[in-house]
Amino acid sequence: MKHILSFSSASERPRLSLREDGSNEELELYGEQYFSFSPSRACIGYKGDGEWHSCANRAVNMRQCPQCQYKDIARIYTVGDFSLYPHMHETLAREKYIIYLAQFGADITKVGLTRRSRLNERWREQGADFAAAILEFDGPDDAYPAEQLLQSSLDVVGAVRASQKFKRLHFDKAKAKAKLAKTIQIVQSDLKFDSYRAECEVKDMLGHYPAVSNPEPVDFVGGKILGAKGAWLFFEGPSGQHYGSDMHMQVGHFIEKKAETALAQQIL
Repeated sequence: MKHILSFSSASERPRLSLREDGSNEELELYGEQYFSFSPSRACIGYKGDGEWHSCANRAVNMRQCPQCQYKDIARIYTVGDFSLYPHMHETLAREKYIIYLAQFGADITKVGLTRRSRLNERWREQGADFAAAILEFDGPDDAYPAEQLLQSSLDVVGAVRASQKFKRLHFDKAKAKAKLAKTIQIVQSDLKFDSYRAECEVKDMLGHYPAVSNPEPVDFVGGKILGAKGAWLFFEGPSGQHYGSDMHMQVGHFIEKKAETALAQQIL
């Protein structure tokens, strides 16, 4: 069976990264798709400098074991840890890093950090409704401490759960913009960030996501793919009902192909 390594919603067509019999592949999710997920789960291994590595421990019942999590190159981008990939520091020191604010619904504002070259992709991956680049740094060294400082001093969070995002698919857009604008204003008024200030222009991200009506959360995919918003893959069932599957929750599981009629019975 195909092992799910990751899910990406950074582009128009969401996709899964999969491994089967030691070979990796990408599955674009569009058109009609019908599959469910195994109850079993196994460690996805880790991504090194350019390729995926299988879990040496063959760990099960978890998405990623502690050893693979530590070895994963993602630590460079999430916490700025270059200890296993020191050569990457020189490369990334030449990049612009952006601290951004992302708005989810009318009430949740998140602070995050990414490279400028990935800014819009990162917002789409997270399913942000509105977002703004607020501070810019040369390389990662000063950017990570600044992100931590903002997270501790502002009315913001460092992470938003998929369940929270699902509950905020419909919201008061005026209130959402107002909350984001207020937080931006606080950062702009802080003199210690003057030399790092970015454009602070609020971007409306809603046009990147599918229009869904009263979607029901499910743990399979069975119908016409509508698109993705953050971790949520949305599809339309045979009756026209909209559904959403949290694909990040399925990482580490295995795809089980099912007949269209079998899955249709689950949503009728």
